[in-house]
Amino acid sequence: MILTHSIKNSAGIGLIEVLVTTVVVAVGLLAVASLQGDLLSSSRGNKTRAEAQALANTKIEQLRDTIQKAGTTGYNALASSAANESISGITETFTRGWTVSDQTAPVRKQVSVTVCWSNGCPVATGNRQNQVTVQSVIAFDDVGSSALAASGAGSGTGTTLGGPSTNANSSDDISENITLPTSATPGSVYTAPDGKTYIVQSTGTKGTRAELCNAATLALVEFENSLYTRRVNFDGVTGNEAILLYEKVTINTTDYCIPRIRFNGGVIIPIRGIVHSGATSGNNNQTLLDVDLFTFNANESGTYCVFNPPAGAKSAPYVCYVGGNCQYGPAGTVTSPATEPPVTECPSPAVANAIVGPGGWRGKVGLLGVAGNVKNVCFAEEIATTPATLDTARNYFVRKAGLNEGINKPYSCHDFLIINGQSTEAKVHNECAAQANAIGGFTLASKTIQRDITGNNVFSPSINVDYCSVSGTSYTITGTITNANSAPTVTVTDSVHINPCSATNTSYTCQIQTSATSVTISGVYNSETKTCAVSPSASGCALAFTATSNPTYTITGNINGTAAAANAVTLSLSGGGTCVINNDYNQTYRTYTCQITTPTTTTSATLTAATSAVGGTVTSSTTGPITLSGATSITGPDFTATIATTYTISGSISIGNHVSLTTITVAVDTGLGTCTLTGSHAAGTSESYTCTVPAGANHLAITLSSACTSGNGSKKYEMTSSGTPPSLGTGSLVIDLGTVSGNMTKDISVTKSSTAC
Repeated sequence: MILTHSIKNSAGIGLIEVLVTTVVVAVGLLAVASLQGDLLSSSRGNKTRAEAQALANTKIEQLRDTIQKAGTTGYNALASSAANESISGITETFTRGWTVSDQTAPVRKQVSVTVCWSNGCPVATGNRQNQVTVQSVIAFDDVGSSALAASGAGSGTGTTLGGPSTNANSSDDISENITLPTSATPGSVYTAPDGKTYIVQSTGTKGTRAELCNAATLALVEFENSLYTRRVNFDGVTGNEAILLYEKVTINTTDYCIPRIRFNGGVIIPIRGIVHSGATSGNNNQTLLDVDLFTFNANESGTYCVFNPPAGAKSAPYVCYVGGNCQYGPAGTVTSPATEPPVTECPSPAVANAIVGPGGWRGKVGLLGVAGNVKNVCFAEEIATTPATLDTARNYFVRKAGLNEGINKPYSCHDFLIINGQSTEAKVHNECAAQANAIGGFTLASKTIQRDITGNNVFSPSINVDYCSVSGTSYTITGTITNANSAPTVTVTDSVHINPCSATNTSYTCQIQTSATSVTISGVYNSETKTCAVSPSASGCALAFTATSNPTYTITGNINGTAAAANAVTLSLSGGGTCVINNDYNQTYRTYTCQITTPTTTTSATLTAATSAVGGTVTSSTTGPITLSGATSITGPDFTATIATTYTISGSISIGNHVSLTTITVAVDTGLGTCTLTGSHAAGTSESYTCTVPAGANHLAITLSSACTSGNGSKKYEMTSSGTPPSLGTGSLVIDLGTVSGNMTKDISVTKSSTAC
């Protein structure tokens, strides 16, 4: 039997099908791999370009971050790269270079930074796909100017938001304050352990550094408004470009000067005017200056304002001092002192600190604390029409080629007018016009003071008097002064304008332009005030001060030397005067104050100095008596005190046998040095001595008690020392040391002689 097997269906994959599938899968994988490579390559390229752009932007910001105009790292010194930089990045090594070109109209710098990598370098011939270039424009404007511009300075409209600006580095506050170790009386003088002097502030817990106004080392020059100045070299470049401003305070007849402001640009610029008040609110309906409600906006660092309205005044002058820039001169005139011009002119030659911005200060001068619902401040805008904004300050700046710079020019007659607070701008206009008309005789300046210039910002010493138009007639008033030993301070006022007068100790001359029928002459001397009202067309009145037949003269000066040397000095003043050495040592000198009350017929006094220091000396800078006449504050001579160097004289005293002593004393000259002696004075022993003496000592004295041995057959003692003749039986040996100029050793022996007593 034959068996058979039938296969009807066969299932599986053939070789051809496997090959086709493999091809399809391979093509797909290759496509994916290619795509992934492109993605990775593109990502790397984008990251490289982004990093290159970041490097270019960083350099732009570095160049832009320049806050000084001059100097090796300042704006003026910005220049193209001398060589390309090589920077290792994350994906590539980059090459960075930049160009800086000066542009005009307006003045600016155009900056271009290029970063390249791989075949993009060098930039001139490389693949531009591997290069990034960033461009920008940089114009200089100091930090303070930028802040002011941001707040709208120069926009031509006022703003109630613009506070004081920074001052273009034209000046700095140099007051030095400390916290006192214990509370003290306000207005008193505190001397710190380091010898520095401080005036105690009103809180009683803090002090402000001060120095004597007549200190020779300061060489201060009297300015105005109880202020003193001196020129110094602050920036280290040749020329006294800085001016230090000191405020004088008088305590117990002594004048102290407090350093307040340093003006860095070489010149002080005054802004002057008068504050008028037509306000009655809070003053029992009296039209007075409410000094409790406002003060001058002087809290900006480096700005100093003076405003001291007399009691009952409705108008009073003010002045604010700001700093200019003498970079472009002109050099000022040279007057007294012979080497320096007035501080309101540039030095000669004209110099300024390079950090000061163009023109120096610009900003706002105005009134603080004048709340709108209580008081308003009037300017020319409020007088003319309904104002667009209500302001309390004037904005000062110079406009040059579209940029703002410092004022660099003094201004006068920039008055303010205060009125009662009004509810609307229209009412402010009406009240300002009414009160200005009621006071009369003045013109209000605009709230925006803009000066347009081209070219360099040259200091202009001529005072701007655009708003000084005053109605009335000009008068010259003269009068006499009695019982004054020096020139009093004399002023004339018509209740609107207060003018200073020239005066001697016997007469005064005043000038004023006014339409008033009466003016007031006021004189102040020795804290005594005399006033009188006269017709401006008539002669002035006599200012008769209280007679002082015996004026008190105060003489001050310095004692140079170490603290110990200066403290050992005593001063005596002929004619019954008294002198005090002040406890104010400042590392190089102490000051002294002498006073003498004497008739005006006493024309001179003699000041004599001595020292109690061992081996010390004191010399005077001048010779001859001190002249007593005119001013009662007199700068006396300076003294220099020294203390001699000290040396040691030492040795032994050997006591021989059969010598019985009760005492031994050692001394060097009379009153010079000190000596110590150790030992028992016993026979056959040795004692030691040490003497500390000043340079110049001459003799060493050894004294014994008794001079002879006791008992029967008493013999004299004999004392000897090398190089010195023996001393026999006198109880004393004097050794000639010569002139002591160094440490010395002298040994002494004491023996029993054969000479009977």
